[in-house]
Amino acid sequence: MGSTMMSESDVASEQRQESTAFQKAPKLTHRALTTTLVAMCVIPVVLLTVMFIFLPQVHEGELEASVSAIGLPPASFYDQPYDQRPAVPTGELVIRNDSAQDWTHLNIQINRHYQIYNREPIPAGEERTFELDRFVTRTGATFDLRYNPLNYVRIYARRPTKDRATYSTDFDWKSVQ
Repeated sequence: MGSTMMSESDVASEQRQESTAFQKAPKLTHRALTTTLVAMCVIPVVLLTVMFIFLPQVHEGELEASVSAIGLPPASFYDQPYDQRPAVPTGELVIRNDSAQDWTHLNIQINRHYQIYNREPIPAGEERTFELDRFVTRTGATFDLRYNPLNYVRIYARRPTKDRATYSTDFDWKSVQ
């Protein structure tokens, strides 16, 4: 056999050789890797704890509002099994701004799952009407009075001072005739 032929061990050692760039790259020891991972876990917890202790508490403002509804079915409607209830026309939610400040960037939530977002301002002392079938869940389901009585309303709004304020109430649909 000639000298041009390489033995199997020579071929294997040649394949195992690393590139010079890989050889020069810094490598972490087991201890350094463990220390880095522990630091990555501990530092965020420490920072959040320090922020919780030293930053002032945030207080959400209270909106001065009144909420009413138009076109709700009577309370006896919901005594029927839901699959036997007839279709009903969509109702409306009326929100009145009872404060001396305009509201913008409204996020209105009903029954804790259905919501609508509206950027148009509600001037002080005025009201706006929203159709209930415009409220949707995150999955895209729309609010339907046939299956859902209106139980809860929450309003988030931005005031001119750029702070957010809220108003929430349990809606007594049984009192509506």
